[in-house]
Amino acid sequence: MVLWEHPVERYLALGSLTIIAVSLAILAGKRLTEPPLLILETPPEKQETSKPTLKIHVKGAVKRPAVYSLPFGSRIADAVQIAQPLPDADLNAFNLAAFLEDGQEVIVPSKKGLSSPLSLALPPPSSSPASLSRLKPDAKPSIPTVNLNTATESELIRLPGIGPALAKRIIEYRRQIGGFKSVEQLLEVKGIGQKKLEQIRPYVRP
Repeated sequence: MVLWEHPVERYLALGSLTIIAVSLAILAGKRLTEPPLLILETPPEKQETSKPTLKIHVKGAVKRPAVYSLPFGSRIADAVQIAQPLPDADLNAFNLAAFLEDGQEVIVPSKKGLSSPLSLALPPPSSSPASLSRLKPDAKPSIPTVNLNTATESELIRLPGIGPALAKRIIEYRRQIGGFKSVEQLLEVKGIGQKKLEQIRPYVRP
């Protein structure tokens, strides 16, 4: 028996095969052209860490004396600027470029007051050499006690025998060790010996 004896049957069979082949080709093409399924993972949210801050008390010749929170690494100039210095503020009395430390007190002096921080440790101008010679050997100038861990350069140079250069070395050494635990640690600062330590001991505390 001969398949598809009639031409019509042959053409119908060929047409069906052609349609099936084209359909299979279309399905195969769709599978090839479809992009692969990607699984995207959401990255974990970064936890924001609070930056360390410093608590600084600014007072004196300023419009807004208060305790301010400043970012770590701020300088005295930043604290004074926020507190808005008065027109008569003496900004040359201390080092504005010095770094601040937590808990530090910044006192902005007035030009109408003391002309310089050293004047606190000196006798009045009216004192003559003769009157000074009559002072008792154990008489001590009226100097406020200085906290070695919070003192500024201007406060340190009020101490007897401490100049600007030595005050800067004390502050730098304080920053290196993280703070004084005893007055005797001043002996580690270059320029301070046992004699000078005994000279300033009554006026300092850790």
